[in-house]
Amino acid sequence: MKAFFSMRREEAGALLFLIGFSALSFLPVWRRVEVGGIAAFGWLMMALMLVSPVLTLLVFLRDERKE
Repeated sequence: MKAFFSMRREEAGALLFLIGFSALSFLPVWRRVEVGGIAAFGWLMMALMLVSPVLTLLVFLRDERKE
């Protein structure tokens, strides 16, 4: 019996993108850079909170249309 289920290519790509974006966002260099008076880290966290659910929903909705 398999311990994990298989993942589609689009889901794996979205997961890798989000992991990469998260790793990039948490680099210490972004805490010193400021954009509009706010640390770039804050902007990246805001973008991650918006991009993550939207990207996941788009991938799942695209799958439902194919079926």
